[in-house]
Amino acid sequence: MNRLLSIFREYPAVAGVAVFLGVSVVLLVVLGTMMRGTATGLRPLVFFFGFLAIVGGPQAVVHLMDAWAHRQALLREAERAAAEGSGTGSTAAAVVSEVGGPGGESGEGGEGAVAWSKVFGADADPGLITDAKRGLDPVVGDALEARISFRQSGESALAARFENAAAAARAMERYAEFFRFGGVTGNREAGWTARRHGGQGEWNHVVRRGRELYAWSGASREGVEGRRVEAVGPMPEGMADEAPRAVAVGRPSKRAVSTRLSRQPRVALAFLGINLVLAVGWFFKAAAWCSRVSPEAGVVAVDAAGLRGRLLGLGAGDGPMEVRAGGDGRSVEVTWRYADARWLDLMRANRLRRVHRLVLELDEAARKVRVREYWSAFDASAGVDGVRVAWKAAVGIQLFQVDHRKIAGVVLDPNGRPTGEGGVTIRWDLQAMKAPVIEAVTGSGWTWQPVVWSGPAGLRWLTE
Repeated sequence: MNRLLSIFREYPAVAGVAVFLGVSVVLLVVLGTMMRGTATGLRPLVFFFGFLAIVGGPQAVVHLMDAWAHRQALLREAERAAAEGSGTGSTAAAVVSEVGGPGGESGEGGEGAVAWSKVFGADADPGLITDAKRGLDPVVGDALEARISFRQSGESALAARFENAAAAARAMERYAEFFRFGGVTGNREAGWTARRHGGQGEWNHVVRRGRELYAWSGASREGVEGRRVEAVGPMPEGMADEAPRAVAVGRPSKRAVSTRLSRQPRVALAFLGINLVLAVGWFFKAAAWCSRVSPEAGVVAVDAAGLRGRLLGLGAGDGPMEVRAGGDGRSVEVTWRYADARWLDLMRANRLRRVHRLVLELDEAARKVRVREYWSAFDASAGVDGVRVAWKAAVGIQLFQVDHRKIAGVVLDPNGRPTGEGGVTIRWDLQAMKAPVIEAVTGSGWTWQPVVWSGPAGLRWLTE
């Protein structure tokens, strides 16, 4: 779990992809539970998440590839540093030697690692211990965890834990290069003591133990080496001095893949074109597929006149559904005015209206009813602070809609007089309202086929 959190901190884009996937799974479960048992089943979810994958999937893949490429670059640098530091020509052998092989490391930080409380010192102020990555990212940016302790005297102590000993060895080289060590004594095994800024700055001592790195800074050589002795132990005797290697402290780019793609406009344009074709094709075809309802096998199809009569019969009564023949004499229009309310609240007069309409075109040759949907919403209010009006309308395929709200206030009739009611309740379930219409169509042996637009016969392969 700690490693996963470390990856998320290092790569926020990967964390964003993970959150997006998590939210998608929750939505899938919730919407799937609500839509189970409807005429279209769970096919609308296939359309929605498929379209989401086409649009957002490539971007998520590039983010993941950026993170993977960056991690691989860091691993290669760590292996190279370990190979050069061990004095052998075999990178693989050097990595095994640095990591310690099976059972080679002891404790959480590896062989020789010590408690960080000893690194910071018994007199360290907990309030002055902070995340070291904020200022030393070029050195410890790839660490699993890094903390730095400051003292009021100006001294500091650093402790960082890496994925393996090779990565810690690489960070030790970067530390020396970052602070421009001068007058160095010691070596990679015993640790280095030096002055920063080419020998003109304060004193430093840095040492690696297993997969952990420790460093102290202060005004004197005796002070930093004394801190090292207290935490790690005395420096070994009889070991020749060895200067740090000159390394580039700049870390590998975290956008290597995306940068490479941006530098190839032809490839980017080709991919954009392919993705656009897939998105448009999926939008039309998958939307039509997921909302299509076919009649059950064995149902005898009636003629267009018989189906039209069944549909018009649905409008009988005082319900919110109105069914009438279209102006062209061939289609049937089904309209729900499921919300039309006027009320007063907090010294404001309010008006709300919701309309949903289906236009059904009967194709007797194909035994298919092509359905176009239109919906509109109108909201208005007036008071001492002015008038507000909002109206919107849309056309397309509405796969799923549930609206349930309670409006408090003094309800008014169409003439503006109070009715005595204390509020308005709006209940709207599109799937439930469509169900009788769909059953009338499929029960007559016809196919229910919503379409985004009613195209000519030659283009129906795209919209259906």
